[in-house]
Amino acid sequence: MILVVDDDKVLTKLLRRLLEEAGYTVSVANNGEEAYLQIKDPQCEGILLDMRMPGINGAELLMLMTAENIDVPVIVIAGFPDFEEDELKQFSNVKRLFHKPFIPEELLAAVREVTGEKV
Repeated sequence: MILVVDDDKVLTKLLRRLLEEAGYTVSVANNGEEAYLQIKDPQCEGILLDMRMPGINGAELLMLMTAENIDVPVIVIAGFPDFEEDELKQFSNVKRLFHKPFIPEELLAAVREVTGEKV
């Protein structure tokens, strides 16, 4: 299962469709609180994570995951250019960073890579 975490419901719908068409099971969380309830699911193979959300934001969710030793691979999707890969290196489970807008095929290839599937 891939967990898509973003407060933009249109984007989560598009990402769900992209991933399901590629054969993935997808779960959606529209905020950090919903995501926190799902990240411990043993079926969770990867997370697509927006950084700016109301409530628990992406950085806070990453900190919670680190504190609780939840080592699920994360692909960060940032809507603002102020997030850089160097800032995210403190989180060992962050594997890639994409800025919005992104190319869907490149994102899908990254998901395949972090879940161990052949690209």
